[in-house]
Amino acid sequence: MLPLIPVFLVGAVSAPLIKKIARGTVKSSVKLVLDARRVAHEINEDLSDIAAEATAEVFAADLQEGSEMPRQTVKKARSSTATT
Repeated sequence: MLPLIPVFLVGAVSAPLIKKIARGTVKSSVKLVLDARRVAHEINEDLSDIAAEATAEVFAADLQEGSEMPRQTVKKARSSTATT
């Protein structure tokens, strides 16, 4: 027969281990989210740089063609799909 171990003793012994596992899981998740945000920010900066370079090239091409004033770009308004 198996010796009877009080349930509270099992809980008391396993609680620190469970706490360490939960803490490690949360800590890893937070690190993963922070890394993802950093990468997304870098990608956004790269895309902004590419857009600025393309805009500068278009203006330079317009000036070389001899137009008096480069064409101006108009920012399109975003369409709202949210319902209120």
